[in-house]
Amino acid sequence: MESSYNTSVTVTVKGLVQGVGFRPFVYREAQRYGVAGFVLNSPEGVIIEAHGKQCEPFIHALQNNLPERARIDSITIEPCKEGEYSGFEIRESTLGEGSVAIPLESALCPACEAEMDEPSNRRFRYPFINCTDCGPRYTIIQTPPYDRVRTSMKHFTMCSECKREYTDPSSRRYHAEPISCPQCGPKLIFLDKNGNEILGDPIDLAAEMLKAGKIIALKGLGGFHLMCDATSERAVEELRLRKHRKAKPLAVMFRSLEQLETYAWVNVHEREIIAGAIKPIVIVDAKSKTDLSQQIAPSIDRLGVFLPYTPLHRLLFESVDFPLVATSANISDEPIIVRSSEIIHRLGNVIDGILDHDRTIINPLDDAVVQIAEGRVVMLRMGRGFAPHTLGLSDAVSKDILALGAHQKSAIALGAGDNMILSGHIGDLGSVEADGYYEKTVQTFKRFYGCEPSLLVHDLHPHYHSTQYASAQKREHYGIQHHYAHILACMAEYSLDEKVLGFAYDGTGYGEDGTLWGGEILSADTHGYERIGFLKPFALLGGDKAIKEPRRIALSLLFENFSLEDVLNLKIPLIETFLPHEIRTLHHMWTKKINAPLSSSMGRLFDAVASLGGFIHTLDYEGQGGMIMEGYDDPAMTEPFVFTVSDRAIDLSAMVKEMVDLSSQEDAKRVIASRFIATVEAIMSYYAKQYPELPIVIGGGVFQNRALMSRLYRRFGERRFYAQQQTPINDGSIALGQLYYALHNTKEKNER
Repeated sequence: MESSYNTSVTVTVKGLVQGVGFRPFVYREAQRYGVAGFVLNSPEGVIIEAHGKQCEPFIHALQNNLPERARIDSITIEPCKEGEYSGFEIRESTLGEGSVAIPLESALCPACEAEMDEPSNRRFRYPFINCTDCGPRYTIIQTPPYDRVRTSMKHFTMCSECKREYTDPSSRRYHAEPISCPQCGPKLIFLDKNGNEILGDPIDLAAEMLKAGKIIALKGLGGFHLMCDATSERAVEELRLRKHRKAKPLAVMFRSLEQLETYAWVNVHEREIIAGAIKPIVIVDAKSKTDLSQQIAPSIDRLGVFLPYTPLHRLLFESVDFPLVATSANISDEPIIVRSSEIIHRLGNVIDGILDHDRTIINPLDDAVVQIAEGRVVMLRMGRGFAPHTLGLSDAVSKDILALGAHQKSAIALGAGDNMILSGHIGDLGSVEADGYYEKTVQTFKRFYGCEPSLLVHDLHPHYHSTQYASAQKREHYGIQHHYAHILACMAEYSLDEKVLGFAYDGTGYGEDGTLWGGEILSADTHGYERIGFLKPFALLGGDKAIKEPRRIALSLLFENFSLEDVLNLKIPLIETFLPHEIRTLHHMWTKKINAPLSSSMGRLFDAVASLGGFIHTLDYEGQGGMIMEGYDDPAMTEPFVFTVSDRAIDLSAMVKEMVDLSSQEDAKRVIASRFIATVEAIMSYYAKQYPELPIVIGGGVFQNRALMSRLYRRFGERRFYAQQQTPINDGSIALGQLYYALHNTKEKNER
């Protein structure tokens, strides 16, 4: 800091600095250094005016001793006139338009947990205890800045004791906006499945139902959970039957880390996230021969686990001694439900009771889902505690831009001020509920950031709801190729602005030639890309039906390498799933190209290999085949199958023949799974050697496969290798990639 103005400065701090106890922290540091002035929240961040000889060490302390959930993206220091202040004060927030980072949810903190366990404390066993270090944030905000009057807590008038804490800068509840107690805060209620109140202690009533093998809906921070006894085969089977969720894994909540570790193997990196300040769902290795229901994750040796993150969850576990299924209350792939009336209307046939309360959830938010590969986070679903995710820009945008994302795992992104903001998980579009919530999220972002975007960017697919939404807005818009957007999303997270070698591997996306892409190798920068490699296209026999029945894709691979009679005579499990006349019919479709669109998708290839290898032939959920194969991967087996590259197309014909030969071996599944994943790694290594000067960037749902990611981190650990960690590696960050392109090209477009 220049000595000419180091005694009177205005400091603007941007980042995650509201709703995380930042102002009380600034106040305490000012007291410590004898600095006078004030601090306040504004739409642009936190504004500090500081006067005194110790301004320099004061500002240094602000940058180095942050509260746990705070994050500084930028700090601007400017000289100001000397002011007459007798001390340092915290002022009321100022209103206006801006792009400040929204405060995010935190799990119950140790200090609050200790208070709720202390019988003499006035918040003993209080299910809504919170402070500036924990509790709801984004989910209760109507509009920023984050003050109580702009949250759903405005309906609860603070009692005198809460008011005293709220206004005391030395209290950890100073301006903790959701502050309350049993006298002035939200109340619990227990309802039957028809919405009638059941008298008694709501937590005891919920526990009694769970012990009886019943299913309840419990209102959490961002929406309702469906919960049942995770050790009861009957209860879990009933939940699956009622929810029409045949095999997709269910998340399990455990009372404590000690209880969790009797059911799963947890390494040091996983343990840190499981027990941390957010407590997301973490995918870990399951232990065998436990009393957990076999229906939790059929055919999968992994578990989605998490710990109680609200005081209400914690209190419930005081009354039950078994782990609980805790899955989002929704129709599969739709947004999470936040109102008991909607639970009754849409899931009344699923639940037996509802543990509800009267603190309104304004912004629904699912639990985040992550996994660890070689010590690095792989974000699978952006949710509670992580979203909305704000990334700072070095230069403010010239116009507000809205990116509309993809169709599955939908999310939106906004470029406003000097920030990129990515929303949380919305769900798969195509239903009235999902499309409605999608459009509501757009309106929420426009309201939060005080903008009306003049440019919309979207996927190229003409039938996506997001594309159609953009067309209906009657303002400037254009499409970005899906797989290029995957690479751009990763580049955005790391602020890359150079040419990269990109691998975009996913299910399917609309290619610029109108075909279905998904196994793409791109030479790309922020202005465009070249498709330098791709899987040799194969037929999806029956179109969309082949996505649910990968045996059809596997059969098309056999047709490419064997005669019809040879296929009919093969003695492999895949062939046994068809009748001979079905194979002949599908061969006719393949020969005549009838409802047999071509695809270069790596995700569909994973599915086909799962069928060729005898793992699974018909899928119940996306990525099921890859998840099953992941459990058979032997990292020590590094020999790939044979592949060739000709005119940019990667030909795996030899691999298909090798797999057929291997299928009769005793250890076929382990060998096929391991060598196939090694082949994907080898393909990437082949191109990496062709372009040694380029950093490697990856993106797409295929990279959710932990076995593959672990191999890649080991293979490319000595090279510049970029994989998303803060944002979803799947379609959940397509909007971020779309936005990143627009930010780098809008100015040029305007000048042309």
